[in-house]
Order: sequence, then structure tokens, then C-alpha cells
Amino acid sequence: MSESPNKKIKRTVELPDDLTLELPEHLVEYIISTYFPIQYVLQNRVVSKTFREAAIRSRDLDFGRIYSRRRSQSAVVRIIEEIFNQHKGSEINRFVLILNHLGVEDKVLSWVKTCLSKNIQELTLDFSKSKKVMDLCVDFSAIKTLTVLKLRWCKFEIPNNTPKGLRLLRSLALMKSKVTPEMIDAIFSNCFHLETQMDNAWDAPTLECYKYEEFVRILDFSRVDALKEAKLHYIQNYNWRYYDSSNMVLANMVAYTGVHVLSTTNIFLEAFKERYIEGEMRSPIFKFLNLKEFCILFKAPNLCTLYHISEFLKRSPKVEKVLIDIKKFTFEPGMLWIIHQKSYMESSNYKFNSIKEVTIDGYKNHWHELDIVEFFCGHAKSLKKLKLIMPKNVKKRARGLDYARLDYIRSRFPCVKVEV
Repeated sequence: MSESPNKKIKRTVELPDDLTLELPEHLVEYIISTYFPIQYVLQNRVVSKTFREAAIRSRDLDFGRIYSRRRSQSAVVRIIEEIFNQHKGSEINRFVLILNHLGVEDKVLSWVKTCLSKNIQELTLDFSKSKKVMDLCVDFSAIKTLTVLKLRWCKFEIPNNTPKGLRLLRSLALMKSKVTPEMIDAIFSNCFHLETQMDNAWDAPTLECYKYEEFVRILDFSRVDALKEAKLHYIQNYNWRYYDSSNMVLANMVAYTGVHVLSTTNIFLEAFKERYIEGEMRSPIFKFLNLKEFCILFKAPNLCTLYHISEFLKRSPKVEKVLIDIKKFTFEPGMLWIIHQKSYMESSNYKFNSIKEVTIDGYKNHWHELDIVEFFCGHAKSLKKLKLIMPKNVKKRARGLDYARLDYIRSRFPCVKVEV
């Protein structure tokens, strides 16, 4: 019963309807309400009369997987409505709802208010299925018991930028919410235990993990001394040919130089290109001296090559793991690579003494992907494993494997295990 609710628990085998438990009724009620998430309570209600007639007191109302079985929207709403109508417990610790709210706004509001009246601690509302932001008319900032708040496509406001609750909040995730600098200041000045934030961050000395997924913008970071992990999933502006986000990326860079784990996109990487400054070509001077794991997600359109990857890693002397995600991207190096970048790299003395593992996810046997494989095998002196993960529809997307070049790389660097 102490297992995580995410782990599968086998349904109790067939029990007779006249089953009697030699336990006090209040103890059975306590076990059911405390240790069983709602999905397992519902599964076990079909086992015997004893469970079938037991009141629903589950404190973990996670409906995140309710669509794992094929159900219509009306069926899902009906199931959730029945559970709330029958719920007899005094507390609801966790409520997870993923739903198209259009047409059932009143019911959703009723469910949320029931949770608020029963001291909700973890609240996740995801209305992204509707592609329309929902205004629940609930002041989430006034909820005093919340430790986790995750809102997707749900309106979030702080009246007068003065939250009346959230002092226990440890994790906050916001998507498609309009967030102002004043709101962020109010959150961090009020939420002393906050560890995770999905939008802007200002004065946050206890912030440990930061995730941002939107167009690049300049943020005023004053204190993020405890920041250990950053997930910067920058989105390309549709007018990308006329939009250079590099200066804005660099303006925020100081805040991320101390992280241990960094996951980002090619937009971040492109900021490290050389540029003319005061009449000469210069590169950014930032270094990531604590970085241990680096994940780079490539999205089209972009002009990144092995040159950009190597120049960033040159600034990260302690990196041990590198993941290059190209599942939805194919390298197309142009004349800049041929004329300048390739010759520059050949004349440079790259040494990566800490990299032990490299993974290329989405490997399609493109010639520049093989350049990357050969580069890491030759310059990462501690490299033990290089894994190439091909797309699932390999026959359609991957070219015929260039075994000759792969065998050549393996023969040159026998200490590195190259897996395909």
C-alpha cells in the first residue's frame, strides 16, 4: 500500500460477496481512504459486495488517465460527477483533471470548489484539449493549503498582486497564463518553499528548477543562487528570418551559468555564434562550470551544426552526459560550415575530458550525424558509450546505414562502444 500511485497494482482476485473482514469498520475505511487512489478504489468495487458498498473517501482523485480507455466526453464527465456526489471523506489531498471544459464549466467549478472545501494540497487542471483558456473565477492565490499547483490553459491571477495563500507552495506550473513581472515578484516574495516555476522568475534565492516554454524574452534575474536545473524550451518566432533572439538569450545567460542540468533548444545554442563587436569577431564569454548533463533539442528551421555544439561544450568542462535530440530535424550544413566552421574546428584542439556518454536520438545516418559521432569519439577522452537511436519508422526515415564509415569509426576508437 505504500507503493507509488503511478505503479500498477493488481486487482484483488475474485472474493465472495459474503466476505467479512475481521477488522474494525473504521480501520477498513481508513485504509481505503488513505492508501488507495481513486482508480484502484473503483477497480476493487467490482470485486465483492463489501468493497462495492463502501463509501468513497479516496484522498487521491487522479483522473489523468481516465481517457486510457476509450470513453466519450459525456461518459468521463458522468464518472467524475458520480464520484464527487458520493465522496464522503473529509479531505481531498490531490485532484488531477485533464478535460475539454467546454459545455461543462459549471461542473468543473463545482468539483474544484469541493476540493477547496476539503483542504486540497495538490491541484492539476489541464484544459488544453479545448484549446481555449478557462476562467474558473477561482482565486488560486488565496488557497492556503496548496503545495502543488499546475494549470494548463486555465486563467491565473493574483488580485492586487497580493496573494492571500500559497505560502506552502513547493511547485508551480503555468501554461497559457498571462504572467506579469509584478505577479512573479508577489509569488516569490510570498512562496518561501517554491522550487519549480514555469514562467518568469525574478528574486528567487531558493529556486532550484526553472522551466520556460515560450518565445525568448528578457527576464530580470536578480537572485537565483540555488538554481540547479533549467529547461529552456524556447519557441521560434514564425517570422524567424527577421527575428534574431540571440541578444535576449545572452541577456538572461548569467542566471543559468551555475546549473547542473540544462535542457534547451537550438535557439539557445545559436546565441553562442561569433558576431561583430566593435569591429571584430567575438564569441560570448559565458562558462558553465557546474554543468553535468546537457540536452539539446533541435527544431527546424535553424542553421546549427556540429560547430555550435562543440563551441558550447568547450565552455562546459564538467559535462558527463550529452543528449542530442534530432527526431524532428535533419542537419543541412551550408556554405558557412564548408568554408569557415569545418576548417576552424580542424585547426582547434578540442579536449573533453569528462564526457562519458553521448546519445543521438533520431539518428538517420545523415553524413553530418556521422561527423558528430566521429567528433565525440575522437575528442571525448573519457567517452565509454555512444548510443544512436533510430526513428521508429526506420525504413521510411533512415537512409541505408553507412556501415563502412561506422566500422571505420569503431576501428579508430575501439575503446568507445558505438551502439545503433
